Amino acid sequence: MNKFLLRLLLAILFVIALLAGNLALFNVTAAKVTEGVPIENSDPESVALLVIDIQEGTTGPISTTESYQEQSEVFIRNVNLVIEDAQRKGHTLIYIRSEVVNPLINILNNSMSRGSEGAELDHRLKVKPGQVLTKRKNDPFTNPELDRLLIEKKVGKLTLVGLDAAHCVTSTVQAALNRGYSISVVDEAVIGVTEVEKNDALEEFRKLGVEVISF
Repeated sequence: MNKFLLRLLLAILFVIALLAGNLALFNVTAAKVTEGVPIENSDPESVALLVIDIQEGTTGPISTTESYQEQSEVFIRNVNLVIEDAQRKGHTLIYIRSEVVNPLINILNNSMSRGSEGAELDHRLKVKPGQVLTKRKNDPFTNPELDRLLIEKKVGKLTLVGLDAAHCVTSTVQAALNRGYSISVVDEAVIGVTEVEKNDALEEFRKLGVEVISF
């Protein structure tokens, strides 16, 4: 009996170590930013709005991050205003949503697993005609369809809204700068886990030459 319990304990510890190691590796690889190819023949007047990770599993009722839920009503209302303004101006609209396909990660938290409710765009988001692209890492440019679409539209400037300012929005900024895009981030239409983290991220954006704009 004691041997059985010991083996069971060792098996449990092995599984925990495996999950923890996989999570650590996932976080490292997910944070890597693509270099990309510098854009050519872009039109500075051609603008694309990227709406990042506003999903049922981030801001919706099944979100595992309480602060996102608490901020969601005002945040999504502001994002919708930006979307409507972009549509009026004829900007390209691109909605980015995350999905997790790693089975070990989904054992720990399946709120964003592929095909789940959490992987869908938040139902309060006003989805106007545009493209919906998926990503499996922080940087949406890991989906080659984003590069293709922006090049096809000769986009020279990106406007970013969404979450999280310190993570996926930051990765998007870095990847877009690598490609030579002009970038603006709408202050009232991005959030972080805390206001301090968000403001720190916005300050870093400014240092990188990103325009932080308000309504």
